[in-house]
This record gives sequence, structure tokens and C-alpha cells, in this order.
Amino acid sequence: MPDLNALFAAYTSAVLSFSMEAEQGGYATVPARFDANGPLARQIVRAGHCVLLGVGRGEFAREVAASLPSGTGFTVCETDGDQARAFGNGLPLLADASPVALAFTLLSAGLTRPRAVCVLNPEVADEAALARLKTVQRLHAAYAPLALPTPADPAGPASRLSVAAILHPDEPGLPEFFAALPQTAFEAVVIWDAPSPPPSPPPCPIPVRHLAHPLENDFAAQRNRMLAACRSEWVLYLDGDERLDPALCALLPALVAQEHCAAFAFPRLGIGPSGVKIGWGLWPDLQLRLFRPGPQVRFVRPVHERLEGLSGPTGLICGGFIRHLSDVLKDREALARKHALFDAAGGFSGGSTGLHRQNREYPVLPEAFFAALTPRPMIGAWPETVRFQPL
Repeated sequence: MPDLNALFAAYTSAVLSFSMEAEQGGYATVPARFDANGPLARQIVRAGHCVLLGVGRGEFAREVAASLPSGTGFTVCETDGDQARAFGNGLPLLADASPVALAFTLLSAGLTRPRAVCVLNPEVADEAALARLKTVQRLHAAYAPLALPTPADPAGPASRLSVAAILHPDEPGLPEFFAALPQTAFEAVVIWDAPSPPPSPPPCPIPVRHLAHPLENDFAAQRNRMLAACRSEWVLYLDGDERLDPALCALLPALVAQEHCAAFAFPRLGIGPSGVKIGWGLWPDLQLRLFRPGPQVRFVRPVHERLEGLSGPTGLICGGFIRHLSDVLKDREALARKHALFDAAGGFSGGSTGLHRQNREYPVLPEAFFAALTPRPMIGAWPETVRFQPL
């Protein structure tokens, strides 16, 4: 079992070392008391771990921590950076401005129901703060573990998976991209942003079909061309600067063999020269990339495209990652061209001060942190009523 207090402290320290304009600067609080003999206390002891949502005034948190019997875990979660920085009483703290990041980090650490109970701090009286904390509570409560079948022949000819991508011929690292595609897939489908496919594309460990169509500043239309060309029951799509880690590759046959979920979302590690970017939604950067296609399933929005038309629960993977290598493979000039393309697709003509820009600094943690947080992959699901929003 990992030392969760130490891991959460490392995460929080990295996040709080940076400031963002979106921070609230503290919120409204009211006094509240904790009944050490009441039903909430008994519920916490049964669960084994209390996640208190919101620092509040700090008094309720201290009372809870002092009242819990030995062996009962305790963590305070906070979305407001200034409020978290003021919480200097030594209690275990997990802070991030993104409710999705907080919920996903708790799940990744194994603090799922019924092992952990999320309690709203009654001292928090600010409506905006409560809304963020209730999102953490809702996402945590909606998650349920998912049992996966064992495929009879995961590498056989009846594989149910197409791997797809839209690529540009000048994308760096293309030989490594093709070499890393999962070998249990039935096929790879590539739509090249060009009038015709390259004459000598990199070798691929699985059969690949090379098609071509200029992007024309519309990523959704290009993704839909890609989707129409896939011939399997499931589609996994990637970008040229993304790689599946081995743990996630090993899960794919079981994911496409199950019948409960219509799609799966994976955490994506944004890897830079100094480590993995975190804070304000940079982690877990959930990406819905594996799904069952159908007549109603299509991509929308010319940039930052979104998949619509899925029907069914969304599976959630903890401990299996997409490694996003854009900042490693591309120099600043290449990144600037990429961001200019995003601006053009979004209809924004802001010149050198466009909407998409490369910041020089982010909070970071080493990749080893995420392996320690979730030593082995965990698979769960959110019901269809929880709309997937990759924040």
C-alpha cells in the first residue's frame, strides 16, 4: 500500500508552488462542530478513510482528525489555492483547482467506495466553492469497479480493434509511433494530412491502410473520415505524439471483450523536459479514446474535437496511461506552428498572441510518482448519467 499522505503532500506542494489567476482568494465559511458519536462518525469508521471536501475554517477538520480511531485514514481536499495555502495545521491535504483532478487522484490511490467516504465540510458556505466540491463528491460516488473478462485469444485473427490516427508527413517520431501501436489490433487506419500518402511510410507491426485528405482546418471532419474507414467493433485513436504505456496496451483485449461500457477514458501524462505537468486540469487530462462506433457516433467541433452519439457508461482507467510527448518531440517553433493551426481551426486570427500558447512553466512531478500512486491498473466505470467532461 503506498504512503498516501506522502504522495498527496508531494502533489499538493507542486501544485501550490504555482499561482493561477482563477484562484478565488478564500471563500465564505461558518462555524460547525463534529459529533464524534454521531452517524457521520460511524459511517467514516466503517469506511476506513474520510475525505473531507473543503478546508473551511479548519476547525471542523481538526475535530474530525482528532476524533477518528487509530487506523482510520483522513484527507482534506481543496480546490481553492489560497485557502489551501492558509491551511497550515499539518493535516493531510490534497489540493488542485480541478475537481476532476481531485476525484481522479482519489480513485487512483484506491480511495473508492466503500473504502472511503467523501464528506462536504459544513463550514464551507460559499456557493461557488461548494459547487466545485460537490463535483468531486459526485464523481467519486459515481465510480464503480468494473470486472473484465479474460479474452480467449487476445492475439488471434478475430481481434475486435482498429487503431486510427490522423497524421502529418512531417510529424516527428513517426517510426516510433508506428512501432508502438498495439500488436493485438486487427488493423491500423491512418488519414494523412496531404494530397496523397507518403511513398514510403514507416513500418508497422499490424496491417495498416494509408489514406489521405488535406486537413483543411477541420479536425472533426478529418476524424470522421478516419472513423468511416475503420472496420472493427472498437476504435482506438491516437495522435502522432502519443504512445500507450505497456500497462494500457496489455488491457486492450479485455476492454474490447467486455459488454458493459460503450467507451473508455484514459489519463494522459503531459511529459515535458522536467517531468509530468500537473495542476488546473493538466492532470489527469482524461482522453476518451477507445469506443464502439455506430451510426450516431461522430466527432464535432473543428478544433478540440469531441465525440458525440455514444450510448452507455464510460469506463475509466487508473494506472494505465497515454504518454503525451509533444513537448519532448517538438521544438518551440514546431509547437508554435501547431498552436497556430489550432487557432486557424477555431476561427481565431490573433497573430502571435493567439489563444493557444506554450507556457514556459508548469507544476511537474516525475513519472515515477504516478506509478507509485497506482501500482497496478484499476478499471471502473461512470454511469451514462455522468456526462464525460475532460477538464
